[in-house]
Amino acid sequence: MKLSVIGWASRLPGLLGIERRRAGRSTRPITLHQRRIFILPTTQGMLYGTMVGVMTFTSANYNNNMGFVLAFTLASLGMVTVLHTYRNIAHLTLRPGRVPAVFCGEPARFGIIVENQLSKPRYCMYLETAGQPPTVADIAANGSQSVQLTLPTARRGLLKLDTITVSSSYPLGLFRAWSYLQLEMQCVVYPRPMAHNAAPAGNGTEHGPTATPTRGTDDFIGLRTYASGDSLRHVHWKAIARGQAMMTKQFGDAEADTLWLEWDALNGLDTETRLSVLCRWVLDAERDGVSYGLRLPNQVFSPDTGPRHRHQCLQALALFGGGHV
Repeated sequence: MKLSVIGWASRLPGLLGIERRRAGRSTRPITLHQRRIFILPTTQGMLYGTMVGVMTFTSANYNNNMGFVLAFTLASLGMVTVLHTYRNIAHLTLRPGRVPAVFCGEPARFGIIVENQLSKPRYCMYLETAGQPPTVADIAANGSQSVQLTLPTARRGLLKLDTITVSSSYPLGLFRAWSYLQLEMQCVVYPRPMAHNAAPAGNGTEHGPTATPTRGTDDFIGLRTYASGDSLRHVHWKAIARGQAMMTKQFGDAEADTLWLEWDALNGLDTETRLSVLCRWVLDAERDGVSYGLRLPNQVFSPDTGPRHRHQCLQALALFGGGHV
């Protein structure tokens, strides 16, 4: 027990947060070695220790040998539990995993790969970050597992993963071993797309994506707000049936199926509303298979289509103006 107390005392700087501040962010795998792991008794552990102490004092007071045997047996069990709790977390390796981009309002999902390079399984591993419920995982012997940590998103931009706490109180819950680590992980949070039935309002003019160079009747290129005089044949009746606003289908010639999404076409709207509308236009153009380009005040993306082009455009909208969460 004396050695355990000395071990805990040597880890007091870590308990005060000094170790956490010294550990910088890393893009490389991090292995939980001895200097990274802290261990202290839980509430149940302290009650257990108090009980053993009372039993020892009572046995000494009444010279009860059987009481001594029971007290020393329980104390030995507690000492062995310290070792097993430490070994359950020691030498685990954690490395960054996949972090898909999300839209504002959706939970950001940070994938963390936990690797167990020993021939003994690990049970009841808790991974958590500040303010979020922990994720529990069991890691098989000589195996690995992808664990997801989720964070809420309220703003567009880059959302960085905070300090991760890895802990375990296996096997008896008498002690808790834990470690802090910081992985260099960030999630791209796209702007929240404008609702389908929401039409942008400006300076009395009609806004929308612009097709170039001419209009025609061959290919569908998108929707715009209905204006008086539009042909009823081009009204998007299905949208009306779903309770959405009255919209008009736009068509272009076969050789004029390029769509430009213009920042300047949304004069009169604030920055976040413009980004929300442009996000909706990107999604609609991608859904309809239309080749589209994006013009922002500081960037221009040539017309294209596909997942890569979609991500580039949405990421530019997310990071517009140096967006950071």
